[in-house]
Amino acid sequence: MILQEALKQGAAFAVIDTSPNSESASLAAARAADLVLIPCRPHLLDLKAIGSSIELARLAKKPFAVVVNAVPPRGPLGAEANAAIATYDAPIAPVTLSMRVAYYHCLVNGQVAQEYEPLGKAGEEAFELYKWVRKQVGM
Repeated sequence: MILQEALKQGAAFAVIDTSPNSESASLAAARAADLVLIPCRPHLLDLKAIGSSIELARLAKKPFAVVVNAVPPRGPLGAEANAAIATYDAPIAPVTLSMRVAYYHCLVNGQVAQEYEPLGKAGEEAFELYKWVRKQVGM
């Protein structure tokens, strides 16, 4: 397995990103995970779609949290998304990722937010999420 080889090579941390449409791959990834993160934008379709991901994490019997992202920095959408997620009785990560131009540039440039804009707000948010995840998995 790739994760076992990564561990042999000294990896301390792995992120597995799966398609929400591939239940078998997603379940296998969830079972291998120490923590399942379920990204969700504050939009109706995303808020409806996370139900199957939440059930998958519960089926895998792994700790999980919904990460609300692409939230406009101003306005009520973040709070409204949290209220909708609460109806699933699902934990929500305490770090929200805002809708920031830096995230779009990162994707185009093949970088993470801290590389693209080391002192920017996107990098700050991503680092806060990283610290929270490390704490959750005991690192």
